[in-house]
Amino acid sequence: MTADHETEFRGRAVQALAEDVFENRAIALDWLARPNAALGDVTPLSCCATEAGAQQVRRILRTLEFGGVV
Repeated sequence: MTADHETEFRGRAVQALAEDVFENRAIALDWLARPNAALGDVTPLSCCATEAGAQQVRRILRTLEFGGVV
């Protein structure tokens, strides 16, 4: 799998998780596209370029899912 395909795969997996967490596709896509302070003011989607970045995004989503504050 090429790096571009890996990034796309991670992005889609994170998007699916965001849609589950927010229970709304439009809200999830908006959240993924906006700079996030917990990620150093970069977009969650851009973090999916690396596995480490995608893990950070998943951690934040799981925290939100279970009522935590990020």
